[in-house]
Amino acid sequence: MIEHEQLMYKVLGKISETNAPIIFKGALIAKLILAENGFSKLDRITRDIDANWVDTPPSMCVLVETVNQSLETFKGALRAEAMRVYTEKKSAGISIIDTVTGDRIISMDITIKPVTGSRVYHYGEASIRGVLVNEILADKITALSGIKMFRRSKDLIDVYALTQCVKVLTTEIFEVINSKQLELGDFSELLTRRDDVEHAYKKLQGIKGKPSFDNIYLYMTKFVLPFAQKDKTPKIWNDEKQAWDNTSLPL
Repeated sequence: MIEHEQLMYKVLGKISETNAPIIFKGALIAKLILAENGFSKLDRITRDIDANWVDTPPSMCVLVETVNQSLETFKGALRAEAMRVYTEKKSAGISIIDTVTGDRIISMDITIKPVTGSRVYHYGEASIRGVLVNEILADKITALSGIKMFRRSKDLIDVYALTQCVKVLTTEIFEVINSKQLELGDFSELLTRRDDVEHAYKKLQGIKGKPSFDNIYLYMTKFVLPFAQKDKTPKIWNDEKQAWDNTSLPL
């Protein structure tokens, strides 16, 4: 793990200690899930923090001050500044500044929206509040289903890795998609524009153990099938067979 990621996890831990209404998500939480499940053959470097503010929408001043209160334990070495004001459809942008150099060293995107559930993850001595794995998967599956999926090639990596080490049930993913009112597309870009998907995938950098495109593309086209077909028949993903098995779980 690079030094920058270690610093971000320290920031996540300090914010979580304050009981601020901030729940973390995205690649940093995905990496913790992979680590606790012993999955180490693939590692994607991430440089930003993603989170949700899950309480009454704050002013930007309150949001920034909440983060700054959490940074007090860094003894003045870091401070937060507003980078982008949030709207109904846009997340708040926060910059964390190195007070010695004046450089922005971390970017935080904070969506003002509740989550479907959360739990505590651990990195060293830090306890970090993060979303549940099904919310991560639902967000990334819906991102891959849309017409802008070429901008989200990193989600191919995250879904590929997570589905090899956690239990994935279609019923649970559809439940999150419905409760968050996510827009599930038809995956037409992913399924019909293979060359374009490959081009975007090959541009991804900073991935240890990066799978060949042929392997990940075959895996993912099988995985997204019930979501592309909007098939809500209860199924469980079998990563060894790279196939969905039927299950008797109720809808």
